[in-house]
Amino acid sequence: MPTNSLDRTPSDALSRLERVGLAATRALSVAGLIALMVLAVMTLLDGLARWLANQPIEGVRDVGGLAIALAISCCIPVGLMERSNITIRVAESVVGPRLSQFLDVVAALVVVVVMIAMAWQFTVYAGKMGHANETTWILHIPTAPFWYGVAALLWSAVVVQWVVVALEIGRFTGRFAHAQR
Repeated sequence: MPTNSLDRTPSDALSRLERVGLAATRALSVAGLIALMVLAVMTLLDGLARWLANQPIEGVRDVGGLAIALAISCCIPVGLMERSNITIRVAESVVGPRLSQFLDVVAALVVVVVMIAMAWQFTVYAGKMGHANETTWILHIPTAPFWYGVAALLWSAVVVQWVVVALEIGRFTGRFAHAQR
């Protein structure tokens, strides 16, 4: 049993990093799912109010798109951390396990580049929404804070993907055999 941080192995650090990453991203995805559930309840109540009283709840559709954008971006980090993105596992049977692991590292780095591009573009978009003082149609809620929230969540996904890169490198170098697959 390690007594201090100097006694820990790289595998211990990577295992802990993976556990913390999974716990944090799963909690974030729960927050996104709660946001979707609240939107679903509001949509249901809006529909009932339209049907029963011919009086819709103003603004439900107004914030729906923003809530969905936030909810989806809450779920991206867990998808990256759990490595649940689409993967084609042909390389291992063709080029062997070692080169296949190297290709997994390269693929993880490509995903980092894509996530950085997405986060950057959403940050630019949020800035444009803020500069233009864009608001929702009915309630006149400023939209920029929502889009900055989406951008922040995507930047957190970039950090998560760097963790995935570290785990894949640990797996490739043999220092971490327990990377989630």
